[in-house]
Amino acid sequence: MRYSTDLPDLRIFPSKALMPHEDCDPRRVERLSKRLDADGVLKNPPVIARIPESENFVVLDGANRALSFINLGIPHIIAQLVSYQSSGVEVDTWHHVVAGMDITEFEDGLTRATGLHLQDCSLEKARLALASHHAAAYIISSKGVRMVSNSSKTLKHDTALLNSLVSVYRGRADIYRASNDIWEIQKPYYPNITALVVFPRLTPTDIIRAAKSGEMIPTGITRHIIPHRALNINFPLNILRQDTPQEQKEGWLKEWMMERMAANAIRFYSESTFSFNE
Repeated sequence: MRYSTDLPDLRIFPSKALMPHEDCDPRRVERLSKRLDADGVLKNPPVIARIPESENFVVLDGANRALSFINLGIPHIIAQLVSYQSSGVEVDTWHHVVAGMDITEFEDGLTRATGLHLQDCSLEKARLALASHHAAAYIISSKGVRMVSNSSKTLKHDTALLNSLVSVYRGRADIYRASNDIWEIQKPYYPNITALVVFPRLTPTDIIRAAKSGEMIPTGITRHIIPHRALNINFPLNILRQDTPQEQKEGWLKEWMMERMAANAIRFYSESTFSFNE
């Protein structure tokens, strides 16, 4: 443990200025809204980046929290402002472990889904096709490896295909995040695994374009690695709820930060960690 003078850039923003880039689960937003209301504090602020030529900001992490504030009618929110260019933010990808869905139902869904053209291939060929945008995604199951062909090689077409693919199992199966595409590694951890769906790595440009266009990327795909992430701020919601100008709330936030520093309450942990209570 050590102290850091490079504190997170925490600011007050209008809740409605935060734009998601991923599709959100209304059930999670509803549950989180109730929990926030009951707790009375914002524990972990969303992380956002500026949308060029706009007064809005793209949510890199914490979209459900941002939408919960809108759902609760809270006009302002604290968010951590970062930059792809200067904050060391990296974009990675989560894959989906689809579990608990009958394989026949899954296969029938793939057949009926709009725009999905599946091609049997090797894992190596699927990886190369995804990297070159000849595939929008690929699927690994007991049936083998199949790539979802992408003929247009554009983000718009990719996004539509990804949403069509995820619609096959969203709400019908359990979805877990995976960081690799190795069936033999995933299967022992998920005995009722149906399939492993592997997605492309998107770029910051893709993320910002999705937020600006409103054409959402499926939930749980993009993974932002954010240095100096602010957690456990536990800022009172009653301050953010008040019908007072944003500038006044920014002053309160600054005073709160100074109080936390004076109380020696801010810590920076540089170690990599595993959290077992998420």
